[in-house]
Amino acid sequence: MFANKYYERDVENAFAMNRFFFRLVGLWPLQPVDSFIPNAVESIVMAITCFAFVVGELTPTALYTAIKITDVRLRLKAAGSVIFAVVGLIKYSYMLFNKSQVRNCLMLIDKDWQNVINSDERILMIDQVRFSKRLIMICVVFVYMTGVFVRMLLPFYTGKIVTPDNVTIRPLPVVAYLVIVDVQRSPFYEIVFFVQFFGGFFKYTLTVAVFSFMTVCAMHFCAQSNVLVTLMNDLVNESRPEYVNKKLAIIVEHQIKTRNFLQLVQYVTQYPSLIEVLGSTVMLCFAVYYITTEWEDHNFLRMFTFIIALAMFTFDLFIYCYMGEQVISQEEKVSLTACTLEWHHLPSAKARALILLIIISEHPLKLRAGNFIDLSLRTFSDVVKMAVTYFNLIRSTVN
Repeated sequence: MFANKYYERDVENAFAMNRFFFRLVGLWPLQPVDSFIPNAVESIVMAITCFAFVVGELTPTALYTAIKITDVRLRLKAAGSVIFAVVGLIKYSYMLFNKSQVRNCLMLIDKDWQNVINSDERILMIDQVRFSKRLIMICVVFVYMTGVFVRMLLPFYTGKIVTPDNVTIRPLPVVAYLVIVDVQRSPFYEIVFFVQFFGGFFKYTLTVAVFSFMTVCAMHFCAQSNVLVTLMNDLVNESRPEYVNKKLAIIVEHQIKTRNFLQLVQYVTQYPSLIEVLGSTVMLCFAVYYITTEWEDHNFLRMFTFIIALAMFTFDLFIYCYMGEQVISQEEKVSLTACTLEWHHLPSAKARALILLIIISEHPLKLRAGNFIDLSLRTFSDVVKMAVTYFNLIRSTVN
């Protein structure tokens, strides 16, 4: 067994981005023993704060959409923020209630870094970590750029509006209605603006946190699958009979460990993935609708904002499906390798031991949204087609 003397540095590198975004929303499950209580208190405080701000933004917006707006077109414009908040809360609640399983996933990754088989495996794992961090950074750029435009630039660009009745209306990031107070009066306007700003911040952070967890786990599985393929090829190239049993045992153990890890990731991400697929279908439809309406109204800054939002939802959904496609590809690679091993190079008794290995490899696992929608590039194309269909339906209905 290769002693990974860079274990602590490798784990720090692998978890750096996940830990940062998870701690912002109180989801980080790996707490050092010497600072368990302070970190636990921090997680509880951040979780309560996140819920308070998101619900504090969602409730007035939902009230305004349901009570104050009567025009269908305006109601559709306000509904996007409500749906995005609901999707974020559902994903966050599920991840929070399954925090122990999230911890188990991260602990398995940590253990794999500690028990790397050789330096080549470490290099494979580092390459996958580097790729996952690039994807997370792209997601961060899209998500927070959307937030900056929606929460800051648009309200300041719009400026104060004076109605024909000589009433001054100060714009908010999203519409809001409080039954007992007027949101346009100070200090209620400032409080609502503050809550909406940080409510948006936490919603965007939740999106990045869940995305980063999915990406890191999927890329780690791909790295372990590549290691498994290497181990299989090395088995038939082993010329010393006394080492065949040892290598075969390592392969079986590694295959079981890798499949168990993917099953755990599937359990943790199945419902967040389902909410992401369903929510993205609706949000893609709404984003395209918003772009067309702003184009007709010649409001190009708002149109550009919704173009960025469209890119964000498209990219997030694509990466979810791409991760699933990568898992399918790796499982097929493992299956093909197991079936095409040059087993005749091994003694007869050892060659027969490959039968169970081949049988297991012939039953590949997949990442599924809700345990019934395969995450794949085909699913991505189907979702985009469905979103375009819904857009055409909404446009024809509203018009």
